[in-house]
Amino acid sequence: MRDIRGDLLVRAKLLEEQIGATQSQFDKFIEQLKLEHQGKLEDLKSDLDTVHMVIKTEDRFLGSVRPAAELRSEPMPRQQPGLQQAQSQHPTSDATRKVSALSVRLEAMG
Repeated sequence: MRDIRGDLLVRAKLLEEQIGATQSQFDKFIEQLKLEHQGKLEDLKSDLDTVHMVIKTEDRFLGSVRPAAELRSEPMPRQQPGLQQAQSQHPTSDATRKVSALSVRLEAMG
């Protein structure tokens, strides 16, 4: 019977090299994914900051137009259709809760 130890050592060395090369490719791929993830996360956080700024601006605008107590106690006067439609697009408390929930999720990811 022939001694195959030398062949097995050559094969083992070849497999080690292949494993090393594959591990290197994997590490590069993971680093690329992390960079892409970080970029997307920064974009989303920037968008979220912008949404928060718009909400605060609208809250200040709505607060200066009419105090909250008056809004609840007085019936809404008739308005022009265009103005009524524009005001219906203001975020509601439900939308604010959704933005807050998204903020919490983004912070958990970061």
